[in-house]
Amino acid sequence: MFGYIKPYKPELKVKEFDTYQAVYCGLCRQLGEAFGPFAKLTLSYDFTFLAMAAMALREEFCGFGKARCMANPLKKKVCAVPCGDLSFAAGCAMILFYHKLRDNIADTRGPKKLPYYLLLPFAAGARKKAVKRWPEVDGIFSQMMREQAELEAARTPSVDRAAEPTAAAMSRMVQLLAEDETQKRVLARFGYLLGRWIYLMDALDDLEDDRKSGGYNAFLLRLGDEPPTDEKLRELREYGKGVLNVTVAEMGVTYELLELRRYKSILDNILYLGLPHSAEEMLRREGKNGKKRALPEADGSLDGANQTGRQ
Repeated sequence: MFGYIKPYKPELKVKEFDTYQAVYCGLCRQLGEAFGPFAKLTLSYDFTFLAMAAMALREEFCGFGKARCMANPLKKKVCAVPCGDLSFAAGCAMILFYHKLRDNIADTRGPKKLPYYLLLPFAAGARKKAVKRWPEVDGIFSQMMREQAELEAARTPSVDRAAEPTAAAMSRMVQLLAEDETQKRVLARFGYLLGRWIYLMDALDDLEDDRKSGGYNAFLLRLGDEPPTDEKLRELREYGKGVLNVTVAEMGVTYELLELRRYKSILDNILYLGLPHSAEEMLRREGKNGKKRALPEADGSLDGANQTGRQ
């Protein structure tokens, strides 16, 4: 995915960070064992969150062990033991990587396509392996990319409509973690809101770059015929910040309905502190690789979503 769903480390206890790191390393190991060493380059916070949430919902617990890390082979690290949930997260990561790569090829012009073409054979092979076990996940992401492309081709100005394919895909994907119908309904709503939040974050993160390139961005299209001046972009970020607040608040209400058997304090940190902090960091950036800016003055606060979600 995009690396936005991560914990807020200053508020994690040492044992909580160590546990999160062990799941992160376990997923890295799972990617390498299932799809080869290059697959580890696709490791992200987002799929670590997916793996940890899946493991938190399960009654059975596979535990932790020690293994050597390719980055530091002389020292063993604590890792989550290979299990179905890590395998599922790794498979989802590789399937999405393939579809995003194809999307990047379609959206890129000239020689900039070359790196994507070079990665394509590896991504296609990894996807083929993953699809054998999780064909439904490939169907979900294929539909998401197809619907997203249609919306972009139509230059859809509605932010809500533009976020729908990602939201719907995440809703369908996390339902695969459910063990009963009640859990499935809760996960469907939680996944929908999480997917919506991810899309909104990415679109806001792309504002500056899309203004320069003329790329599709539903937030920019809200301006109509008005030029996308710095002042207008500031207003769009203010609007986007409010939408993110509401989405995280609704997500928090749904999240509290889940019956978590472990890792709740870590997942609480990610949802109530990590997501708002990621949004604050993103809103300070001028483009994904740009310098930091001061947050705009406003009455609303991203931290408000934290408090609302806990009520």
